Amino acid sequence: MATVTVNAMSQPANGERGAAPDPIGCVQRWSLGVVLATLAVFLVVMGSRFTLASLAGLAGEPVLSKLRDALPVTAHEAEGLLAAKQGELKWRANGEAAIDAGLARLLIAESLPADETNRAHLVSAAVTDLKQGLMATPLSGRGWARLAYGLAALEGWSAAAQTALQFSIAAAPFEPSLMPFRLRMGFQAWPTLDARGRAAVLQQVRYAAKVDLRSLVLLAGQERAFPVVRAALRDEPHVLAEFERLRTQSASDRQRG
Repeated sequence: MATVTVNAMSQPANGERGAAPDPIGCVQRWSLGVVLATLAVFLVVMGSRFTLASLAGLAGEPVLSKLRDALPVTAHEAEGLLAAKQGELKWRANGEAAIDAGLARLLIAESLPADETNRAHLVSAAVTDLKQGLMATPLSGRGWARLAYGLAALEGWSAAAQTALQFSIAAAPFEPSLMPFRLRMGFQAWPTLDARGRAAVLQQVRYAAKVDLRSLVLLAGQERAFPVVRAALRDEPHVLAEFERLRTQSASDRQRG
């Protein structure tokens, strides 16, 4: 007979007992279940936060699109962009969102009269946003460019403002959308720049000459920076000759107008 029955329990006929449950294995399985459940909850929560942050940030996308296309943005639109990015940051720390918030504050500040007391406060808050964003995304050329602008507005072309401008050029040297903005700052800061800063600006001039020489002529004229452009193009005589031709033509057109 294979088995005998004792107290309604079956056991082997040879008297050996069945294997008892392993308490350590049970604990391990229970712990694994807890870890997996916690991880699942974490992923759901983080996924929800990411989704909510993304939805909040989307509200500012039309304004950012206009800025990328070099289209004017109203103060009301800038306020909407700031609100959208603040909503995004409420759900998720995001370097790009902080940079966009700083940009929005700068745009709002620019819409105010120069003697408006709130203007300096907005620029100061923008600099804080930009520094926070750059800690998370240190290779953002546009973030460094906006920081250079904000610092220059607060303290003139200080060493910090010059460094921010140089970092912007180093991070994204061939970014067409940043080129006019950085060149304008570079021309304005030229008297205070050290040799490294001037070399960075001259590099941008040479790049601008390849992209849109006519626009470079107009910008250099506005900022009275023809000597800087000539210095940059000194080793490219054909480009320099075309620059001078366009400059003379532009001056003639203004006189006729």
